[in-house]
Amino acid sequence: MLLRALIVDDEYPAREELRYLLSRCGCIEVVGEAADAREAMKLIKALDYDVVFLDIRMPGISGIDLVRELRALKKAPGIVFVTAYEEYAVEAFTVGAVDYLVKPISEERLMEVVARLKERLRADKNGSLAFLAVEKGGNIIPVPTHNITYIYAESDRVFVCTYDDRARAPYTLEQLTGRLPPDIFFRSHRSYIVNLNHIREIKPDPNGTYVLHMNDRNNTEVPVSRSRVPALKERLGLPKRLRYRSRRAETVI
Repeated sequence: MLLRALIVDDEYPAREELRYLLSRCGCIEVVGEAADAREAMKLIKALDYDVVFLDIRMPGISGIDLVRELRALKKAPGIVFVTAYEEYAVEAFTVGAVDYLVKPISEERLMEVVARLKERLRADKNGSLAFLAVEKGGNIIPVPTHNITYIYAESDRVFVCTYDDRARAPYTLEQLTGRLPPDIFFRSHRSYIVNLNHIREIKPDPNGTYVLHMNDRNNTEVPVSRSRVPALKERLGLPKRLRYRSRRAETVI
């Protein structure tokens, strides 16, 4: 898979160095360069790029603002920010960046980014994310979606949980519902999204709801709201009517 790339940086030596490093990756074709955001927008509208390697601090419109403008396009390219400043990382991922490179760039780090780009393009064909960017310890960490056990919202924050860890994600549950792989993720409750592959046990409740015991270190319990029970049964191929036996009685739900 050959990825078509655009490099946007107001400094020519920086563009030249990045072009050289990308040429060593073997699967990137740099087909355009721009010195500012306005020039970049014209090129992006004229040609389909798979990825834009984009500086943040540039004369006129910043790289962050350019990405916000790109949201209006029907087919926007993937964005990798390339900058000398670390403090924009959280904002960069909030606007949907695939990755964030801090200058000077190592060839090893760039190869990791290119591998992630290829994975993203494969996932985008299905309309879903292969990785989810989370914030932990002041850093941005890409978590493969298949490693996510469940996601929940608390107040105005969203947390992504794996087998033995959790981290904050700069998204809303509504945003994630439409971008996570639909074959394995399920919105069980207004505050929860679960990975169906990580359910350890399902316990019906006499009041018509379910409780999911997740396959994580804490055997976490995740609620299924009454309105979502029929959809869960359909997704898992469960009978429409299940018998639930408690110590006191047997209930059909």
